[in-house]
Amino acid sequence: MKVAICDDELVQTRFLSSLVRKWANQNNRHVVIETFGNANAFLFAWSEDKSFDVLLLDIQMPGQTGVELAKTIRQRDDMIEIIFVTGFSDYMHEGYEVSALHYLIKPVKEDKLFACLDKACRRAKADTRTILLERGNENLRIHQEEIIYVEAFAHLVVIATVDQRYEANTSIGDLEKKLDGSLFFRSHRSYIVGMKYVRKIGKTNITLDNNMQIPISRRRYNDANKAFINFHRSES
Repeated sequence: MKVAICDDELVQTRFLSSLVRKWANQNNRHVVIETFGNANAFLFAWSEDKSFDVLLLDIQMPGQTGVELAKTIRQRDDMIEIIFVTGFSDYMHEGYEVSALHYLIKPVKEDKLFACLDKACRRAKADTRTILLERGNENLRIHQEEIIYVEAFAHLVVIATVDQRYEANTSIGDLEKKLDGSLFFRSHRSYIVGMKYVRKIGKTNITLDNNMQIPISRRRYNDANKAFINFHRSES
């Protein structure tokens, strides 16, 4: 688990770090902790690496507040678990806007923090269908069930999701190994399709729900039909 702590008070940062390490030791978990003194420092790191699992976030900080930072994060990352840490309960209603996991009131109690970290772990286990990819100088997490198709180019792949398209520095073969085989089908040397978005399978093309035509190799036609049938059997 990768935990970020963003707080402008050094004493508080050290205290939270010690509690997270204690929780990790008690639960026999490997935890990487990174600390940040303000919102800008975290944003700089997060812009290049979105693999953080948990963010312990102070609300009242000089410059950008924790709530403002959380809103910025949620525009591009809905998987990181945000735990607000504050000396006041006045801001608690704003957590709903950013899907905060919990609020912890200072001084933070060990059992309360441990319960939050336990919950974050349970939610992470329930959300196993995500992949982590390199994109330029940053890491990106994507929900597999939101991937419509993947197209390979010379030195990268384009991943088309429900919301947008991403470029990743990997080969289509390496990406295929990371994907859940029950959700995807390699129709062509340059294409992988998400079975959830397949409308029909023809001899030379697969038609997606958005009417896009994805090429299919002739030798893969029978396997594609079997994959299509198996997918919808499992969904019913």
